[in-house]
Amino acid sequence: MRTHFSLSQRSYYPWLFAVLVLAVWLILPERSLPELLLPSIGTIVAFVHFLYSQHNQNTERFICLFRDFNARYDQLNNDLNELFLKDGALLLTNQEKQLLYDYFNLCAEEYLYFKAGYVDVEVWRSWLRGMRYFAGNTAIKNLWKGELASGSYYRFTFALIDEIR
Repeated sequence: MRTHFSLSQRSYYPWLFAVLVLAVWLILPERSLPELLLPSIGTIVAFVHFLYSQHNQNTERFICLFRDFNARYDQLNNDLNELFLKDGALLLTNQEKQLLYDYFNLCAEEYLYFKAGYVDVEVWRSWLRGMRYFAGNTAIKNLWKGELASGSYYRFTFALIDEIR
Protein backbone atom coordinates (compact mmCIF):
# COMPACT_ATOMS: atom_id res chain seq x y z
CA MET A 1 0.00 0.00 0.00
CA ARG A 2 1.40 3.39 -1.01
CA THR A 3 1.22 6.24 1.44
CA HIS A 4 0.61 9.69 0.07
CA PHE A 5 3.40 12.19 0.03
CA SER A 6 3.31 14.98 2.58
CA LEU A 7 5.76 17.84 2.73
CA SER A 8 5.39 17.93 6.52
CA GLN A 9 6.88 14.43 6.91
CA ARG A 10 10.32 16.02 6.95
CA SER A 11 9.89 16.90 10.61
CA TYR A 12 9.38 13.24 11.59
CA TYR A 13 12.89 12.01 10.77
CA PRO A 14 14.75 13.44 13.78
CA TRP A 15 12.10 11.92 16.03
CA LEU A 16 12.35 8.58 14.27
CA PHE A 17 16.11 8.65 14.78
CA ALA A 18 15.75 9.44 18.49
CA VAL A 19 13.14 6.73 19.08
CA LEU A 20 15.19 4.08 17.28
CA VAL A 21 18.39 4.96 19.19
CA LEU A 22 16.47 4.87 22.48
CA ALA A 23 14.94 1.50 21.55
CA VAL A 24 18.36 0.04 20.75
CA TRP A 25 19.76 1.46 24.00
CA LEU A 26 16.97 -0.17 25.99
CA ILE A 27 17.07 -3.51 24.14
CA LEU A 28 20.81 -4.15 24.17
CA PRO A 29 22.14 -6.05 27.19
CA GLU A 30 24.50 -3.96 29.35
CA ARG A 31 27.50 -6.23 28.95
CA SER A 32 27.44 -5.98 25.11
CA LEU A 33 26.45 -2.32 25.02
CA PRO A 34 29.80 -0.85 23.85
CA GLU A 35 30.36 -3.44 21.09
CA LEU A 36 26.87 -3.25 19.63
CA LEU A 37 25.79 0.32 20.32
CA LEU A 38 28.05 2.01 17.79
CA PRO A 39 27.23 -0.35 14.88
CA SER A 40 23.53 -0.18 15.78
CA ILE A 41 23.54 3.62 15.79
CA GLY A 42 25.43 3.57 12.48
CA THR A 43 22.74 1.34 11.00
CA ILE A 44 20.02 3.63 12.32
CA VAL A 45 21.79 6.69 10.90
CA ALA A 46 22.03 4.99 7.49
CA PHE A 47 18.37 3.94 7.58
CA VAL A 48 17.02 7.35 8.62
CA HIS A 49 19.32 9.07 6.12
CA PHE A 50 17.94 6.83 3.37
CA LEU A 51 14.36 7.73 4.33
CA TYR A 52 15.22 11.44 4.53
CA SER A 53 16.96 11.32 1.13
CA GLN A 54 13.94 9.59 -0.34
CA HIS A 55 11.73 12.33 1.06
CA ASN A 56 14.00 15.01 -0.43
CA GLN A 57 13.86 13.33 -3.85
CA ASN A 58 10.07 13.13 -3.62
CA THR A 59 9.98 16.80 -2.64
CA GLU A 60 12.02 17.75 -5.69
CA ARG A 61 9.75 15.63 -7.89
CA PHE A 62 6.70 17.26 -6.32
CA ILE A 63 8.10 20.76 -6.94
CA CYS A 64 8.61 19.96 -10.63
CA LEU A 65 5.11 18.55 -10.97
CA PHE A 66 3.59 21.42 -8.99
CA ARG A 67 5.25 24.02 -11.21
CA ASP A 68 4.22 22.22 -14.39
CA PHE A 69 0.61 21.74 -13.29
CA ASN A 70 0.31 25.35 -12.10
CA ALA A 71 1.81 26.71 -15.33
CA ARG A 72 -0.63 24.67 -17.39
CA TYR A 73 -3.53 25.77 -15.19
CA ASP A 74 -2.46 29.42 -15.45
CA GLN A 75 -2.76 29.16 -19.24
CA LEU A 76 -6.33 27.87 -18.91
CA ASN A 77 -7.50 29.90 -15.92
CA ASN A 78 -8.83 33.09 -17.55
CA ASP A 79 -10.72 31.23 -20.27
CA LEU A 80 -12.11 28.75 -17.72
CA ASN A 81 -13.37 31.58 -15.54
CA GLU A 82 -15.02 33.30 -18.52
CA LEU A 83 -16.69 30.04 -19.48
CA PHE A 84 -17.78 29.42 -15.91
CA LEU A 85 -19.51 32.79 -15.72
CA LYS A 86 -21.60 32.03 -18.82
CA ASP A 87 -25.05 30.62 -18.33
CA GLY A 88 -24.68 26.87 -17.83
CA ALA A 89 -27.57 26.22 -20.19
CA LEU A 90 -25.68 27.59 -23.21
CA LEU A 91 -24.29 25.15 -25.73
CA LEU A 92 -20.53 24.87 -25.67
CA THR A 93 -18.55 25.73 -28.79
CA ASN A 94 -15.89 23.37 -30.10
CA GLN A 95 -13.21 25.76 -28.84
CA GLU A 96 -14.77 25.79 -25.36
CA LYS A 97 -14.99 22.01 -25.37
CA GLN A 98 -11.31 21.77 -26.30
CA LEU A 99 -10.46 24.13 -23.45
CA LEU A 100 -12.41 21.90 -21.08
CA TYR A 101 -10.80 18.73 -22.44
CA ASP A 102 -7.41 20.29 -21.71
CA TYR A 103 -8.59 21.08 -18.18
CA PHE A 104 -10.03 17.60 -17.66
CA ASN A 105 -6.73 16.08 -18.81
CA LEU A 106 -4.82 18.31 -16.41
CA CYS A 107 -7.08 17.25 -13.53
CA ALA A 108 -6.67 13.58 -14.44
CA GLU A 109 -2.89 13.91 -14.58
CA GLU A 110 -2.88 15.61 -11.19
CA TYR A 111 -4.90 12.68 -9.86
CA LEU A 112 -2.56 10.15 -11.45
CA TYR A 113 0.45 11.67 -9.70
CA PHE A 114 -1.43 12.09 -6.44
CA LYS A 115 -2.46 8.45 -6.54
CA ALA A 116 1.16 7.48 -7.22
CA GLY A 117 2.19 9.36 -4.07
CA TYR A 118 4.00 12.33 -5.63
CA VAL A 119 1.56 15.11 -4.78
CA ASP A 120 1.09 16.47 -1.26
CA VAL A 121 -2.29 15.62 0.26
CA GLU A 122 -3.13 19.24 1.12
CA VAL A 123 -2.26 20.40 -2.38
CA TRP A 124 -4.46 17.67 -3.86
CA ARG A 125 -7.38 18.72 -1.65
CA SER A 126 -6.92 22.31 -2.76
CA TRP A 127 -6.93 21.27 -6.41
CA LEU A 128 -10.09 19.24 -5.81
CA ARG A 129 -11.81 22.32 -4.38
CA GLY A 130 -10.93 24.17 -7.58
CA MET A 131 -12.33 21.32 -9.65
CA ARG A 132 -15.51 21.40 -7.61
CA TYR A 133 -15.82 25.13 -8.32
CA PHE A 134 -15.75 24.61 -12.10
CA ALA A 135 -18.04 21.59 -11.81
CA GLY A 136 -20.59 24.02 -10.35
CA ASN A 137 -21.33 25.15 -13.90
CA THR A 138 -23.99 22.89 -15.42
CA ALA A 139 -22.51 22.81 -18.93
CA ILE A 140 -19.01 22.04 -17.62
CA LYS A 141 -20.33 19.39 -15.24
CA ASN A 142 -22.38 17.65 -17.93
CA LEU A 143 -19.49 17.54 -20.39
CA TRP A 144 -17.13 16.35 -17.65
CA LYS A 145 -19.45 13.58 -16.52
CA GLY A 146 -19.87 12.46 -20.12
CA GLU A 147 -16.13 12.35 -20.59
CA LEU A 148 -15.56 10.42 -17.38
CA ALA A 149 -18.16 7.87 -18.43
CA SER A 150 -15.82 6.93 -21.30
CA GLY A 151 -13.45 5.36 -18.75
CA SER A 152 -10.43 7.43 -19.70
CA TYR A 153 -8.72 10.00 -17.47
CA TYR A 154 -6.68 7.53 -15.40
CA ARG A 155 -9.63 6.35 -13.30
CA PHE A 156 -10.40 9.87 -12.15
CA THR A 157 -14.05 9.95 -11.08
CA PHE A 158 -16.53 12.68 -10.37
CA ALA A 159 -17.03 11.15 -6.91
CA LEU A 160 -13.61 12.54 -5.93
CA ILE A 161 -14.92 16.05 -6.53
CA ASP A 162 -18.16 15.38 -4.68
CA GLU A 163 -16.34 14.01 -1.60
CA ILE A 164 -14.06 16.99 -0.97
CA ARG A 165 -15.04 19.47 1.71
